[in-house]
Amino acid sequence: MPLHKSRAATGANRVYRQIMLMVWAALWGWAGGLCVEALELYARIKRARRWSWKRPMPQGASAYWTSVAIRSGVGALIAAAAAASGQVSGAFAALGLGVAAPLVVEKLTRLVPAPQSNGTDPQSLIPHPGNRAQVPPGNRAQEGAQFDAS
Repeated sequence: MPLHKSRAATGANRVYRQIMLMVWAALWGWAGGLCVEALELYARIKRARRWSWKRPMPQGASAYWTSVAIRSGVGALIAAAAAASGQVSGAFAALGLGVAAPLVVEKLTRLVPAPQSNGTDPQSLIPHPGNRAQVPPGNRAQEGAQFDAS
């Protein structure tokens, strides 16, 4: 087999493995989301004096199944994204991300600053190496600690 064909096969194999890793991670993340929903359903059944499959929650069965689909879908999406970025390579980690998906999304949204509604350009909020903060004359030791990348 010529060398260039084996390289192409290796590249295609690498892409295939990456896609399959994402698919399996998504399935494990989906399963993790379903595990949490199953445990929540179990707790609701144990708390209820009279259980109704028609109204498993006050909003009705359709709202319940919609919430299950959203929860498990977010778990699948988070696990697939983590696998695509190389952060997850095993089933247990993907399952854990599916279980922890709401917490992961909450923590990620806290890391991303909300856009300012007062017309401020979001790019102006990012510190740049050339924009050194003013250091009082008596604090010369702090000068070296600020943005030495310029």
